[in-house]
Amino acid sequence: MASTPWHLLTQTASLATHEWSQDTSGIPYGEFSSSATIQCTVQPTSAADALLFQRDTTTQIFDVFLAPTDTTGAAWDCSPKDVMTIGGVAYKIEGKPMDFCSMGVVKKVVVSMDLN
Repeated sequence: MASTPWHLLTQTASLATHEWSQDTSGIPYGEFSSSATIQCTVQPTSAADALLFQRDTTTQIFDVFLAPTDTTGAAWDCSPKDVMTIGGVAYKIEGKPMDFCSMGVVKKVVVSMDLN
């Protein structure tokens, strides 16, 4: 059975999930709460990948390869409404995580960052 390549996951990602609530008068509002810290590595994508996601040159797309469990050993998940922070930079999540190796070894998430 394959194992997670921990020696390649040299960075740490903090995942903040977006939660909706209501104030006392029933008005909905959203706030972020920290949900997981995950070992990862970040790689910029090519211009062809940027075109696939219909992004122009003011947005950079990255592939983030992450451990399947967070630093506490718990499974994690994310969605496009969440935010991933790596090295002090906040990234927008572009989709659901993909089980890159299809064996629970590494997950891949596509994220973006505005260059403006």
